[in-house]
Formats: sequence, structure tokens, C-alpha cells
Amino acid sequence: MQGLVDFASQIGEVFAVLLPTFAYLAALGCFLFAAWGFWMQAQPHNPFRGQPWIPFVSLLLTGAFASFDKILSMALASGGSSLSASITSLSSYSPPSVSATSSLMGSTPSATLVNVVTLFQGFFQSFGAMCAFFALLSWRAVINGHANRSQMGCVVQFVFGIMLINILAITNALIAMFVA
Repeated sequence: MQGLVDFASQIGEVFAVLLPTFAYLAALGCFLFAAWGFWMQAQPHNPFRGQPWIPFVSLLLTGAFASFDKILSMALASGGSSLSASITSLSSYSPPSVSATSSLMGSTPSATLVNVVTLFQGFFQSFGAMCAFFALLSWRAVINGHANRSQMGCVVQFVFGIMLINILAITNALIAMFVA
């Protein structure tokens, strides 16, 4: 079991390192697209005829991607969580360990589930942040007309990403609902 926990922790750390890189690259791409879009609106062959908001949305998303940890923290606070997202929190992360003497098995099935979720919490949090990031990217593609998805699907993906970041509280709430 320790090998699986270590592997999931390493994957979570990779996601936590790649997410700020992807966010800053997306911010740069959105800024360049917005600048190009504003310039193209002044040209006679304007590709945004009938859709003048597209460069403005890209400029807005530039700020959202550049401060993605703040966006995640605000979304977590809106969901009632006390967690706050940080780009630099990786340096203080230490993977959980499963000792050979202790068992993951709790006294009840719900305690066992909480133990397992606690062990994989680092992976769930970084994967949830990646899901929220890709939900914003997908929303940008929908707004630009490059993806055949609904905007509500992007909202649902973002909400589930936020729920994955706050997986321990969600697990405890579900256990409280089903175990009386």
C-alpha cells in the first residue's frame, strides 16, 4: 500500500508543479490573443464581427490565469471551505506514510474510507486544481467557438474540481449523510 500512496503523492506533486506553469502560459496566451483581437477589430477584415466581446473575455481570463491560486481560494471560500490554494505550498508538503504496524482498516467502514481519502488527499487536491484549470480553458474555447460543449458543462467541471480539492470535508459530509 505504501508504494501506491507514494506513487499517488508523486503524481500529485507533478500536478502541483505543472499547474502554475500551465496557468502562466495560459495567461500569456490569453493576453497575446486579446492584443491581437483588439488590433484585428480595427482592421476591415475583422474576424470578430458580431462577437466583439471575445478579446475582452481573453483579457479578463489573463488575470484569472495569472492569479489562479487566488481564484481557487475564492472558489473554495464560496464553497464553505477553510482551505486556501497556494502556489508555494509544495515545498512544505510531505507525503503520508503507511506504517506496517498500523492498518488502514478503521473500526467502521466509514473510518476506513476516511483513512484512505486522507492518504490520497494530496493527489485529490492537485488533480482537482487541474480539473478547475481545464474547466476555465474549456470555457474559453466555448466562448471563442472552438469547442462544441455547453458553458454549463464547464461550470460543472469547475465545481467538481473544487469539490476534489476539498475532498476530506466532502467525504465526511457524505459519510454523515449515509451513516446515521
